[in-house]
Amino acid sequence: MAAMTVLSVVHPAHAETWIASYQFPPGDMRDEAMRAIASAMEPQGVTIRLYASASLLRPGDQWSALTGGSIDMAFMPSDYLQGRVPQLGALSLPTLIRSRAQGERVAASAVMRDLKRQMEAAGALVLADSWIPGAYASRQRCVVNPVDAKGLRARTIGRFMSEFWAGAGAAPVPVISSDSLGTLVSNDLIDIANTSAATLLSLRMERKFTCLVVPGEAGALWYNYEPILISKRRYDSLSESQRQALHTAAAAAEASLSQALSLLERRLAGTFIAAGVEVVTLDAEAFEAWRKLARQTAWKSFRTHVPGGGDILDKLQAVE
Repeated sequence: MAAMTVLSVVHPAHAETWIASYQFPPGDMRDEAMRAIASAMEPQGVTIRLYASASLLRPGDQWSALTGGSIDMAFMPSDYLQGRVPQLGALSLPTLIRSRAQGERVAASAVMRDLKRQMEAAGALVLADSWIPGAYASRQRCVVNPVDAKGLRARTIGRFMSEFWAGAGAAPVPVISSDSLGTLVSNDLIDIANTSAATLLSLRMERKFTCLVVPGEAGALWYNYEPILISKRRYDSLSESQRQALHTAAAAAEASLSQALSLLERRLAGTFIAAGVEVVTLDAEAFEAWRKLARQTAWKSFRTHVPGGGDILDKLQAVE
């Protein structure tokens, strides 16, 4: 009977299989965070099948699948939620979130709680937060100030980032997701690879560029909010012990991810330097030039086109 009791703990009678989808490749720190959660849930009778590298769904399709019940978990940048919850677009506006520490304070703020309630109302719960710094690599010359981007083709996601780079005189190359970034670079279709520092590191195409701009003491050009999400329908079906285990696993994954992100910029810079690429940082003067441009373009557009956009921007700016 003792043996049977042990077996019932390790292999519960009502074992479940979940599906988790995300665009990040194996070995990416965000993939490792998902694998840690999957490992922690196995003793709870939950097997999480992980579909990395957008192998199951395109990033733009994950939200509908999650809220519709086709998948159970997702790890996705807020960029891809702008069409579903437009207010989340504020969390990736250029120069608004200038550091990870500020992002973490935003995550604990009242305005963030309101945004999470909107996601919950749509059918998804946030299990863990992450703030990924933006970086950009260029092929022809270093792009330190807005004027340096004039005439270059910049890869963008979403309306606001496209308007921002267009305001600098660049030609936006809009894409649906970052999984096509490698194709754009390989085929010389862009001059500026504007994406997260984590994606640039995972891309492993540093020799294609001549210059990399990473966050400096003044801050990053942008930070992107990337949550780990679970279908509310799936979450509501869990037992109390399963919920506790899931939250414990998600908190551990968030902490581990935060630690890895603290080293990310140095890892990225070191990789590009080793490849012979010039690496520069944004100083205070350059950052303020980009922020002035952001206020005139992306921020202005967000205030104009997103319901409640002005109020959200004001509240986020108040979190320093």
